[in-house]
Amino acid sequence: MISFLVQGGVVLIPILALSVIAVALIIQKSVFFIHIRNMNTDLGAYVIEALRTGKARQVLDELKGMNCPEARVLLAGLWARKAGHSHQLISLHMESQAMRRADELEKFVPYLASIANLATLLGLLGTVTGMIVSFLNLKVSGVSDPALLAGGISQALITTAAGLTVAIPSLLFFHIFRQKVNRTLARIEIATLELLSFFSRQTRTKSTA
Repeated sequence: MISFLVQGGVVLIPILALSVIAVALIIQKSVFFIHIRNMNTDLGAYVIEALRTGKARQVLDELKGMNCPEARVLLAGLWARKAGHSHQLISLHMESQAMRRADELEKFVPYLASIANLATLLGLLGTVTGMIVSFLNLKVSGVSDPALLAGGISQALITTAAGLTVAIPSLLFFHIFRQKVNRTLARIEIATLELLSFFSRQTRTKSTA
């Protein structure tokens, strides 16, 4: 392992550092998404049906025990409604909570794309410097010592392989997490609109009664 690091040159050090950061971020976000997963894919409709059937207290208790972002946003709307706020204020409470959840969802995810780009560029830098070393050695020794030429080429190949090894899984998990973020944000938006629409219908019904 030590000889491998020596052959890779100085450029291999930041690539290894990026690999450690990437693994830590992937583990952290994987645990986070598992923690907030929601088994009920249509939570908004479930909450509205509970409100229609007079189970407001029960659904409030259920939402309190959920970790998914949709539950937090819906809970903010229900509390605002219970406090007697206007439709506009309820909407603002839910929008504020949705923005908080969106920030949590997206936290650290863009870093994986940056790590993938940096690892690729560092691998390319190692390739270029390795080839430069090879040609300098070739210029100094001519063709009499192929071992010197091979040393520079091996450095170039090692850094390229190391950079791609870090970049590929980082980019893969970036896209996986990005899709999870987008799907969760879509569910939040749908649940928010459904609950606000339900509150609007209730308000109109009371005003015409």
